[in-house]
Amino acid sequence: MHGAHSVPAPGGASGPPQVEAAPAILSAPKLPATSGPRALAGLAWIRAAVLGVRLDVGWQLPLTNVIALRGYLASMYSYDSVSLPDLGGLMPEGELEIHELALLATAEIDAAIFSTEQGRLAAGGGLGMGPSFAWVRMPDMPFQPGEWTHASAVIGRLSGHLEYRFPSGWVLRGQPFGLLFSGQENADTAYEMAFMGGYQW
Repeated sequence: MHGAHSVPAPGGASGPPQVEAAPAILSAPKLPATSGPRALAGLAWIRAAVLGVRLDVGWQLPLTNVIALRGYLASMYSYDSVSLPDLGGLMPEGELEIHELALLATAEIDAAIFSTEQGRLAAGGGLGMGPSFAWVRMPDMPFQPGEWTHASAVIGRLSGHLEYRFPSGWVLRGQPFGLLFSGQENADTAYEMAFMGGYQW
């Protein structure tokens, strides 16, 4: 007698068929923008002739996984010397020494070009403003050592950068574009490039 009980159950006597689990498809891990302190140090070239030292210390705040906002105190020290020609006694002849220190409060934004488990490459820009202090030493004159004079001004920096962050937190940055400007009369706009390295906590 054939009946419902005599028909083999689908998948055999043990019950319903076993369905193989599909392999999980996992996307490659990314390196998103993180929140925390960071510090960068390096060299800057002003007017392609004056060498300066940069130290930027600040905090990063991610806007999204791709876009980061930052606040910095960017400090820069530079030294320059200018040879003064003989003007017939109107001015001392010799080397004019110029030491300058700038402290710029800087706001910055950047966005990831790509981000993988190996690192994050981003491009962005920043705007800074703050005081600049200059100490100038005049050349020595006969029987009189050169005197120091002091000047100060408010300057700004408009810049663009490329930055690569490693998974360990180390950062390499290049600043191919930077303009140093001042609102004072007869103040020149100076071009600045920089190369820096540091750490993002």
